[in-house]
Amino acid sequence: MTLKELVDFFTETNKLKYTMRYSSCPKKIQDSSAEHSWHLTVMIPLIAEELGLKINVLHAVEIALVHDLAEKTLKEDFDSFLVASGKLSETDKDKGELEEMNKLRKKYSFGEKIYSLWREYEDNKTPEAKFVKAMDKLEAHAHIIEKGTYGNNEAGAIHQVYYADKAVKDYPELKPLLSEMKKKLRPVLEKQGLKWKKEYDWPQ
Repeated sequence: MTLKELVDFFTETNKLKYTMRYSSCPKKIQDSSAEHSWHLTVMIPLIAEELGLKINVLHAVEIALVHDLAEKTLKEDFDSFLVASGKLSETDKDKGELEEMNKLRKKYSFGEKIYSLWREYEDNKTPEAKFVKAMDKLEAHAHIIEKGTYGNNEAGAIHQVYYADKAVKDYPELKPLLSEMKKKLRPVLEKQGLKWKKEYDWPQ
């Protein structure tokens, strides 16, 4: 590893600032993948401490910092709602991200470490990976609570209701945080015209 190599890496990954999320939403709702990764990383140590989680917080932060690096060449992130509704292919998304991470893996002397952190997140088997995966979804809830989502699209609102549920089931220690998020999320989605159902309250 050299300083020149690090500068090259920092310059290349700076592109993540221009990969926009929520591509099916109005621009005023969108944020970049870099902004999302920063906010996720802010949340991780605070939640781990508050809930007394038995995880390696530094390792979780490392995973969070690189989990979206594969998106650095995209103008827009693969919108989860478009994937869920069949308008974008999950297979194409996974293939494209793997190709990008393999490029980083081969290009830099420290690329193997970056790749292994990303692979750990994708495989979702370790406690830290499951925690970060769930927190990734919960960060999206926080963004939607503050910004709103998907116009008046009921399907998009329902997608948002359930967005973090599966990941939190894989890491149930985060159920209390999901409950608090949904308390805030409910009025945002009801304002869109969504009729809130009792089943949406899980895990309350």
